[in-house]
Amino acid sequence: MSATQSTEGSEEKAREKIDAGQFFACELRVGRVFEVEDFPEARKPAYKVSVDFGPAGILRTSAQVTHYEPESLLGDLVVGVVNLKPKRIAGFPSEFLLLGSYDTDGRAQLLVPAKGAAPGDLVG
Repeated sequence: MSATQSTEGSEEKAREKIDAGQFFACELRVGRVFEVEDFPEARKPAYKVSVDFGPAGILRTSAQVTHYEPESLLGDLVVGVVNLKPKRIAGFPSEFLLLGSYDTDGRAQLLVPAKGAAPGDLVG
């Protein structure tokens, strides 16, 4: 077993189990990225990302996805948790959580909705 597998197994065991209701309380929606700005004030390299979630509104977040070129994100569909309380990051109100997975280098790979999805669609 590799060190990575060992670490992943340990993290899984350490996580507390939650009720399904806690998970389903999260409102996951499809949105379209329409603005990406540098965020030099953030402690870790990040962008300020603005996303249109259709009827759920336009929300902004701080996202550590600087391995993507800003222009390549414009117009992309993404998935976000839109009913979280805002969190201030270096004075910036981060209003939702952009979802993705982490590759073996620890970089976030954005979650992509299925073909035919549209801004505002619920994910569940």
